[in-house]
Amino acid sequence: MIPLAEVLRRHWPAYERKFGARLLASHRRAVAAIVSCRTPALGGQLFRCECGQLHFAFHSCNHRACPQCGHADATAWLDRQRRRLLPLPYYLVTFTVPQQLRAIIRSHQKILYALLLRHSAGALLDVGREHKDLGAELGLLAVLQTWTRDLRFHPHVHCVVPAGGLSADGLRWVRPKVPDYFLPEGVLAMRWRTRLKQALQQDHPQLFIQIPRQVWSMAWLADVQAVGRGEPALKYLAAYVYRTAFSAECILSDDGQFITFSYRHRDSGSVRSVRLPAERFLHRFLQHVLPRGFQRVRSFGWLSAAAKTKWERILALLDWKQPVLAPPTPLPPPLCPCCHKPMKLVGLLPRPPPR
Repeated sequence: MIPLAEVLRRHWPAYERKFGARLLASHRRAVAAIVSCRTPALGGQLFRCECGQLHFAFHSCNHRACPQCGHADATAWLDRQRRRLLPLPYYLVTFTVPQQLRAIIRSHQKILYALLLRHSAGALLDVGREHKDLGAELGLLAVLQTWTRDLRFHPHVHCVVPAGGLSADGLRWVRPKVPDYFLPEGVLAMRWRTRLKQALQQDHPQLFIQIPRQVWSMAWLADVQAVGRGEPALKYLAAYVYRTAFSAECILSDDGQFITFSYRHRDSGSVRSVRLPAERFLHRFLQHVLPRGFQRVRSFGWLSAAAKTKWERILALLDWKQPVLAPPTPLPPPLCPCCHKPMKLVGLLPRPPPR
């Protein structure tokens, strides 16, 4: 297996020379972070074993596009969200845009990513409040994902939603009227399409006129899947919250011109491989780097930070107490590669001064 950082060190200079000023600042920052991750460039710590063995532990870059980082943050995020799981069935609702919208979304990420999150959540809130099978205010967690498993650009939004909501007067907890059924997929998809169209017409007309007219008459997709008590959906999403879907073990070969990487096929579960020219591989990877400061995970309805009073009322209505979150366990010191005993921290390694 070949580290992504090694591929970037080898091919980024040519990529940078070719595209120059057209490169996004966010892409430059991501590459700089990944190639310096866990190297002397970021400083680190020095450990010593009683047998005399030394170990250098260099700092991580903590960039969300880095495949070496994010595991600890994703685990902490999963623990925090687990505390907020209610004793109810949960649904995973996925909203996907038509293929004809992908190019303009890629070109205007900061504006359109925010609209995708806001209006997919808004469609759920609208339909949950108005539909005859529920008629209640929902609370939900929404996560933006932009990739397929082979790194093609495929923006969509996952929403984790408890099966039920708060009545209009805020005094009752309302459960779905039909067991094992939440909300109609077709109605959710149409409401999402309508909301996004209206938002673009009103607030971003210069973008709206660039979209083919037939997009607004096509059938859009909203997929509703039961996920039990919510834990499976959270575990699925945790992998996407703090890093991309591209793991550190994916790259199989780099012959100087072509990169081959593996992925697991969604439907069959079989491991497949893709062989791309180096330039095309870098393009596929970098198109998933998010704009600086963009929050891909957002809460809506009574799960939002502004709805603390409603959240506490729901806990009372369901007679549910949140589990206590255990304090984080400090990382143990590294083990000596020679005698396998814990090593002792003996010094810090500062970052070298900038050139």
